[in-house]
Amino acid sequence: MRRVVIVLIDGLRPDAITPSVMPSLDALGAAYTLALRATTVRPSTTVAALTSLATGLAPATHGLPEPGLAFLPRLRSLRPVARELGRRGLPSQIVASALAPTERAVVGALAAAAGIGAVTAAGTNAKAVAFTSLRVAAAQLEGLLLVYINNCDRAGHAHGWMSRQYLAAAADVDIAIAALAEVVDDSLLIVLADHGGGGVTPRDHHEPHPVNDSIPLVLAGPDVTRQHRLTRPASLLDVPPTALWWLGVDVPVSYEGRPLTQAFVRQPTPAVTAG
Repeated sequence: MRRVVIVLIDGLRPDAITPSVMPSLDALGAAYTLALRATTVRPSTTVAALTSLATGLAPATHGLPEPGLAFLPRLRSLRPVARELGRRGLPSQIVASALAPTERAVVGALAAAAGIGAVTAAGTNAKAVAFTSLRVAAAQLEGLLLVYINNCDRAGHAHGWMSRQYLAAAADVDIAIAALAEVVDDSLLIVLADHGGGGVTPRDHHEPHPVNDSIPLVLAGPDVTRQHRLTRPASLLDVPPTALWWLGVDVPVSYEGRPLTQAFVRQPTPAVTAG
C-alpha cells in the first residue's frame, strides 16, 4: 500500500496550534516533522492556493487567482498531480466540508478536468468530514486522498482570526485531526493550511502580510523523521512534488516546488524527473 493523505485546513494560522487549543495537531507536529517557516502562495486566497496544490504551480503561472471556469482550457494544458498519478494507475479523491451549490459546480468541473476521481461532500462538522475520509481511505489503499476542512476559515471571516469563535472552530478541527491521525501507520499524512488571516483586516486574509502568508505544515507517517524540524523555508508549492516523489511518480520539471526529502528518514526510490 502506498497512499498520501493531505489534510488542508482552510484558514488555520500556525499560532492557533497550541497544546490547549489543538493538542492533537500540536502533538503530531512534535512527534514527526514540522516546518517552522512554511508559507502559502500569493495571493493568499483559497482558490489560488488549492489550484497551486493541484498543479504544482504558483498563481502567476497557473492563472487562477479567483473562482471561475474560464480556467478549464488552461488546466488541460498543465500537469495536475491527479493526472500524473492517473498515468501510473493511482487514484485521487477529495472529501470536503459542505459546499454551496455554485461552489460544488465549480469544484466538480475543476476536479474532473484535473483528473480527480471523485469529490465527496461530508457536511459542516469537521468530525464528520474526518470519519467520512476514513471510510474513503479504507476503500482506497493507494494514491492520493485530499481532505478539505473549512471551519476555521468560516469562523475567521465571521468573527475574526484568533477570536474566541475562531479558536473554538480550531478546537473542533483538532478532534478531526485526532481521528485522521490513525492513517500514519500506513500512509504519509500531510497537514497544512491554504492561508492564515487577520494580518491587515481582522476578518480577511488576501492582503500581503506575514500572518496571512504563514501556514502550518506537518508531515507524519512511517517514513517520516521523528521529532524533526525543517528550518529552511518551505512552501505549499513543495507539497505536490513531495506527494508524487513519495509515491514514486515522476515529478514534472514544470513544478515550482521541490520534494521535502529532508523530512524523511527512509526514502523511496528517487523518481525520474519527467520532461
